[in-house]
Amino acid sequence: MRGSDVIIEMLIAHGVEHVFGVPGDTSMHFHNSFFHRKNRINHILCHDERNAGYMADAYARVSGKVGVVETPSGGGALYVVPAVSEAYNSCIPMLCLSSDIGLVSVEQGSLTDIDQEALMKPITKWNQKIKIGNKIPYLFRKAFRMATGGVPGAVHLALPENILEDEVRFTDEELKGSGLTGCNSPFRYGPCDSDLTLVTEMLMHAKRPIILSGGGVHLSNAYEELAKVVETFHLPLATSINGKGAISELSKFSIGVVGANGGSMEGLEIVQKADFVLALGSKLNNVTTIGKTLFNDSCRIAQVDIGENLLDANIRTNVAIMSDIKTFLEKLLEIMKAKDLEDTSRLDTWNKFVCRKMQEKQARIQKDVERKEDLVTPAYFFNMLWNLTDEDTYFIADAGTPTPYLSSYFRQKKAGRQTVLPRAHGSLGYALPASMGVQVAKPGCKVIAMHGDASFCMAAGELETAVRCKLPIVFINFQNYAYGWIKTIQKLYFDEKYFAVDFGKSFDTEKIAQGFGLNAKTIYSNTEVKDGLTWALNQDGPVMLNLMIEPPTKTIPPVLKWEKDAAKPADKRIKLTY
Repeated sequence: MRGSDVIIEMLIAHGVEHVFGVPGDTSMHFHNSFFHRKNRINHILCHDERNAGYMADAYARVSGKVGVVETPSGGGALYVVPAVSEAYNSCIPMLCLSSDIGLVSVEQGSLTDIDQEALMKPITKWNQKIKIGNKIPYLFRKAFRMATGGVPGAVHLALPENILEDEVRFTDEELKGSGLTGCNSPFRYGPCDSDLTLVTEMLMHAKRPIILSGGGVHLSNAYEELAKVVETFHLPLATSINGKGAISELSKFSIGVVGANGGSMEGLEIVQKADFVLALGSKLNNVTTIGKTLFNDSCRIAQVDIGENLLDANIRTNVAIMSDIKTFLEKLLEIMKAKDLEDTSRLDTWNKFVCRKMQEKQARIQKDVERKEDLVTPAYFFNMLWNLTDEDTYFIADAGTPTPYLSSYFRQKKAGRQTVLPRAHGSLGYALPASMGVQVAKPGCKVIAMHGDASFCMAAGELETAVRCKLPIVFINFQNYAYGWIKTIQKLYFDEKYFAVDFGKSFDTEKIAQGFGLNAKTIYSNTEVKDGLTWALNQDGPVMLNLMIEPPTKTIPPVLKWEKDAAKPADKRIKLTY
């Protein structure tokens, strides 16, 4: 076999079913090996390496498997960097394979020559260039182990052209993969007994406890265990924006998202009254803690995370525990039941307060839903979207208009990572390609991609991919002819001096989508939303619904810091530092 054949065999051996990628000169042997195994592994051709990477990232988020992206050398490796970095900083298991020039051509001014190991070092958990063909199986087993073990993340292997082409020999035993490392959390480790006892005692003595769940709950697949702890001991639960979906947001114990983006004043009031917070798999960064103002000074905090990097880092804690979240919750449930802590009456007053605040939040949102404007209001749209979609629907949103409304106004109906947001970099141009990775992973589910017009223009070419691959995604474009998020910042903090944020109105999203072969409609007012959305949800193939929305100068989205600052005089506003 050639080296490229061995690589495909190792992908198959680790349970890889789909690879997202773009061809190039140096990857031709690799693609030829794909051709001869196309009945065993699916290659999805993309138009741009960044988009291919976003597809692999989102595929990994909702499937629990490693997402695999492959790129050619030089520019291909450069173009995939944003996607690899998003996966790395979001702790998503991704394997990036980039073909490379042959080893004999290095440092000779060859076309596409670039030091790929140096390029990928800051944005990967582990990365190597394969220099000896007989190490291919070993390095692939290590790549999958590194991508999924401990804190998950992106890994990279550079594949020189001569390694792909050279003949190599291996036994069947040598070509076996590790079945464990094809999915999240292959190696679980738990907390020590003394830490468990300390957390239990804190919960016993707390009068106003809450749980704050981050993205680590998704990575650990700890939904069932978390629900048992919440429901057994009547503990209110908030999530970071990454942790949305840790439990059903229809639960009477759900506070919803807290933090600067997608949080609510009501949720902030609850958390600021808490006397104990159990933070699970959250970085507790400035967005989640609103610049370290989320907790009161006397609140006791226990933080649990699978890695040591951010334990007791952003917020000082009373106890910091390095543990897999699922394992921690299993053991916590055991010890709390053993101590007979199932009498929840002591928390009745606290839970009534939480319930009242959540009712106030829903009443406030309803007023926004009913607000009359000339164009489509996002609040009205998201309310209708909630009414017309079921609990198995997946929602992928770009930074900008869709994210705060989806986070704050839209209550996820069941636990799971069904809300996909690129929160490492807040990337524009993510949702459109990422939704394709989700649809590939979840072919029987409805997938909704939501993006602004700026994001749409960055990624529109992948609409051809959706049509070619027959992916029945509903694309929702929020059109206001501007970088809406940035324009809002200029409105609030820069005296409404708008610069480099407005587009012309020459492009027609509906016609662009139709040109790629999609059915498409433009919606101009709230009165058209229900019929338009019903039409889109019932299409068999990919479809574009273009919403003409109110400009950001008129409507402040539910970004808590902005909502608070909008009520202040301009000279009293301070922009949040990330």
